[in-house]
Amino acid sequence: MRKHSLMIIDDNEDDRYLLKRLIKKAKIKSKIFEAENGQVALDFFTNTEGNLAEFPDTFPPLLIFLDINMPIMDGFEFLENFRKLKSQRENLKAVIFAMFTSSERKEDLERAQSYKFVQGFITKGSLTVERLRETIMEKFPEIEFEE
Repeated sequence: MRKHSLMIIDDNEDDRYLLKRLIKKAKIKSKIFEAENGQVALDFFTNTEGNLAEFPDTFPPLLIFLDINMPIMDGFEFLENFRKLKSQRENLKAVIFAMFTSSERKEDLERAQSYKFVQGFITKGSLTVERLRETIMEKFPEIEFEE
């Protein structure tokens, strides 16, 4: 049976930690993958065979929280690369993104919305346990919550 997983792509370790805590407080039953920049995440997604062998029930993650401003490969560079990869890999078709960023720029919001698979734009600091639960329940009603 397929289990659901999430991924956090953010260069800030504190932000990843805080988001993981919110996920746990929201009682979302899910494996959480992490990457510290877009390149690490892209490498993770291109290693399909290895990840399917290591994580057969949880790869690929279905919801990805993506920061915009990161070194090496930022969020938008990652989205461009992921769009190409997604068109080549059937198992990535259902993956969706929620931007998780400190940016409040209208240009960033509009740019993120230009990708069909980006379904949310969350400003860091504004995410609450309740909002996280609502987002997960709306986008992935099949994801289980702990009692």
